[in-house]
Amino acid sequence: MDPVAAATVEIGKVAISVRLSFDGDLYGCRRPPGVVERMEAEALDLLSKGLFVSGIDTPVATVTGAAGHRFVQESAVFQPPGGWVYRGTCGVGASRNGLTLTGLLGYRLEVRAAWSRRAGECGPPATEAEWCELFGAQLASIGGVVLRRASMLSPGTPP
Repeated sequence: MDPVAAATVEIGKVAISVRLSFDGDLYGCRRPPGVVERMEAEALDLLSKGLFVSGIDTPVATVTGAAGHRFVQESAVFQPPGGWVYRGTCGVGASRNGLTLTGLLGYRLEVRAAWSRRAGECGPPATEAEWCELFGAQLASIGGVVLRRASMLSPGTPP
């Protein structure tokens, strides 16, 4: 699954990468009808508008969106050495400029933490407890991360 929205943040000696992907089908309706390719691009814009992730230092990360999507987390799994994967469902019911999207999608939120270049020769954590010990304070200091549409990232920029 390619990410729809992503962000990277460096805080202290820790680099954090957040990626949000969706899986499933949406129903899209345009009034008045328009070109399908344009509708797909506008749907992606609407789906990724104002996505905000908080609580990335907890087992229950919170995802919200400006379009009013309803995210319900179903699982959180530690993936050594550097991350957590949160999965759930996202109810979509959004409209903008004559485009309406509705449906229920699966989502995958991937949060990865690693030592930044400023950390020197620190090794990666081996366990969930070590990950929390090494990166927890930095993650907790981030109130939230605003995601941007992944296709808006410039080439060569890590999401």
